Amino acid sequence: MSTGFRPTEADRRLIERLRSPGESTSELIRRGLRSLAREEERRRAYEDMVRIAESGENPADEPDEWEYTADGRIRVVGTDTTVNARQEEGR
Repeated sequence: MSTGFRPTEADRRLIERLRSPGESTSELIRRGLRSLAREEERRRAYEDMVRIAESGENPADEPDEWEYTADGRIRVVGTDTTVNARQEEGR
């Protein structure tokens, strides 16, 4: 896919100001799109947080869907599926 882009003078100044050394305009636009996508994800997460808070729902009150076995493995509740617990660095 190819997309045409005809920057205005203000766009050109913004591109020059935001472009990293050695970065092409295409790379800058890609970086900008990724930043915009992250911002959209944050906005949606915030809206979800507000919705949950306003509903009175408390996810911490939900029972865990996993538990530790006697030998320290993690088991998915209601199944025989277990995995090794990941060791923290330095332990």
